Amino acid sequence: MSAIPYFDAEAIVAAVPMPAAIEVLREAFRDLGELHPRRQVPLGPSDDLLMMPAVAPVGIGVKIVTVVSGNPSRGLPLIHGHYLFCDRETGVPLATLDGSALTALRTPAASALATDVLARTDVRTLGIFGTGVQARGHVEAVLAVRPGIESILVYGRTPESGEAFAAGVDAGGRPVVAASADEVAAADIVCGCTSAAEPVIPTAAVRPGTHVNLVGSYSTARREVDDDLVAAASVFVDDREAAAEESGELIHAAAGSWSFDRIVGDLADLATGRAGRRNDDEVTLFKSVGLAVEDVVVAAAVVARS
Repeated sequence: MSAIPYFDAEAIVAAVPMPAAIEVLREAFRDLGELHPRRQVPLGPSDDLLMMPAVAPVGIGVKIVTVVSGNPSRGLPLIHGHYLFCDRETGVPLATLDGSALTALRTPAASALATDVLARTDVRTLGIFGTGVQARGHVEAVLAVRPGIESILVYGRTPESGEAFAAGVDAGGRPVVAASADEVAAADIVCGCTSAAEPVIPTAAVRPGTHVNLVGSYSTARREVDDDLVAAASVFVDDREAAAEESGELIHAAAGSWSFDRIVGDLADLATGRAGRRNDDEVTLFKSVGLAVEDVVVAAAVVARS
């Protein structure tokens, strides 16, 4: 039997650029089948092994991800992943893919899908919390659906990391500036792309009409915003059941006065137009924990287009 093909980061993006990934997810969430929960195995106090299986009409897939908090200090990525994609009818393995690159594509694409529906059309500034792979991907993804953005502000764990990100990220010629947390939170669109254990986005600085994307937390050990921002916002999620099990911010808020019953809609609602922004002063918040179905539909598109 011949070796099955392997798609590295470059091949994945060449086959399915960010705008195409956004549309692949938009179409998938219009007719979403049964979702499959991930399994989380702790590797330590702040480290995890994640296994994410999925079955969809386009194929079968499973992603294995490790999150090791000490890796950045070793000069290694925080997250490593590997993906196996199989034929839906026969179960025959068709390809393996760089799981980290797949995550780096589909997570910002999901945020961009939500942003396209929820963010105001007149936005001019984008604020990014974080300086890693997801932060870079969210710049590209948000600009794909809101090309009218004129400037980008970034807040990193250190001033040096923020300045390095600002100097190196491709923003299509737009100015990118390292700024304070308050300045970044005051942008028209704010993206939380950190592994923070405690809130990093200052609620008081978030203005009426802002759209917020949060992708950093996938357990109660992590959260990027506090309960006050959750309570003040109209909350949307990728999937209600997954959010109730894995979203650190929402689980923390639900221990107080907020309730999961207040979730306005999920990605399927946004993709089909059943939910959206109600007025220009509304603060909308999209919380993503990442769904295995997102991986399988994007992986299927990579294989089909290669």
